[in-house]
Amino acid sequence: MIRSRVRKIAIVAGAGAVATASVLALSPFSASAADPTPTTVLVTAPATITTGHAVTFTAAVSPFKTTSAPVVKAGGTVSFTITGSDASTVSCTGGNSALPLNGKGKAVCKVATGGLLASASPYTVSATYTGDPNFGGNSGVLSQTVSSATTHVKLTFDAKPVSGATTTFTATVTGGPGSMPTGTVLFSVSSPGAQAAKLKCNPGGNSQPLAANSATVPVAQATCVLAANWFKVPAPTRTSPHPSNSWSVWASYSGDRN
Repeated sequence: MIRSRVRKIAIVAGAGAVATASVLALSPFSASAADPTPTTVLVTAPATITTGHAVTFTAAVSPFKTTSAPVVKAGGTVSFTITGSDASTVSCTGGNSALPLNGKGKAVCKVATGGLLASASPYTVSATYTGDPNFGGNSGVLSQTVSSATTHVKLTFDAKPVSGATTTFTATVTGGPGSMPTGTVLFSVSSPGAQAAKLKCNPGGNSQPLAANSATVPVAQATCVLAANWFKVPAPTRTSPHPSNSWSVWASYSGDRN
């Protein structure tokens, strides 16, 4: 604010003569900067996200530059908040706060492997732009669904079954990266034909719990131990010099929330 001043000035016009005084006045006024340009914030992510996979969220500020010369680009930072439906929180690899805008008005939040799980889906992803002297702040929200991972089951045995011996079968379940499969595996052991029979794993029966192992890719295993004499081959005879026996072993994984 500039205050008014009044100043009288006397001008002499020759000897003995005085002209009328003139008055100079400065009127008060106020100076204010232009209002910041309003913005919107759009949060985006890949179309499909599977449990355990790394993902990148992007917050785009619009407009991010002025339309007339001189061109001024938006400054300021963006802060992300990622919250699961179970109230769990997820962090960006570089931190959630004060992430700078790039030259196209975007800020990026990278979530590491194992950060997002189907069991906590959907996630609420919020991005808040602070604004700067030329661009106003704002925020955007995205609801992100995370799908369950596809699992694979591989059945192996510790040694080739021998008549009268104990045999251990192992079911190895592989899930998504960073997400360890949990739950149980159901084994089924049966023999075909007229002498059909079923066996149970010992101990614990045919439903066996999964336990994590130390493999690089997150996998879990369950085992089924069949006691001695579960597999017996008849002694050879003249009519059957090469006797054999046949059993079928299945393993099925029930799945979990991820």
